[in-house]
Amino acid sequence: MPGYQGIVLGAGTVVHRRGKMLVVKRARDPNVGMWAFPGGRVEVGESPMDAALRETREEVGLVVESEGLFDVVTYFGRGRKKLPGLPHGSQVVVVDYLAKPTRGRVVLNEESSDYRWVTPSELETLYTTPQMRACARKFAEMKIY
Repeated sequence: MPGYQGIVLGAGTVVHRRGKMLVVKRARDPNVGMWAFPGGRVEVGESPMDAALRETREEVGLVVESEGLFDVVTYFGRGRKKLPGLPHGSQVVVVDYLAKPTRGRVVLNEESSDYRWVTPSELETLYTTPQMRACARKFAEMKIY
């Protein structure tokens, strides 16, 4: 198909405890310097949920338990151009799961430079994407404590 650049499937977790969400500051593209939920690409032969749990364990050192689907968000490059750091295309679809930590403590890998446990209102003040701010509002409406 002429002009087809592909779609990347990602998965992540909205890890929460005591009304706060875990966010990490990205240390590399895409979106270097922005705050995001732990997550990454779904590998061939892997379900989005398995990828979300694996990526969370790899990125922040936590074993988490999924509490179900949180949201599905789509990111587009500016003007539908290729996203930085994503040679496979200009569109990323991310399946996010609500999750609670069951084991471990936060230990970042090289993909993140910092982490925070934030309330939805705190997340809305961070350097992040509009989709992340929408997720913060959704989390606030769920009244999870």
